[in-house]
Amino acid sequence: MKEKVLILKEMRQVKVFKDALRKAVPGGVEVQEDHGWPRPALRVRGATLGQILAAATWAGFEPQAVLE
Repeated sequence: MKEKVLILKEMRQVKVFKDALRKAVPGGVEVQEDHGWPRPALRVRGATLGQILAAATWAGFEPQAVLE
């Protein structure tokens, strides 16, 4: 599965979105903070766009951008 980078608005959203992704992906997902961006970002491997959308529903917010 391709790696995706999720750009978030605030640093406090990183942990919330990490937890939501772990709930949304039944087989497990690899999530790491990515400090190479001017905004808070997560590098995600093992999640589909649909699962990222489900995680956004659980988290209560959407990422600013999803880069593939």
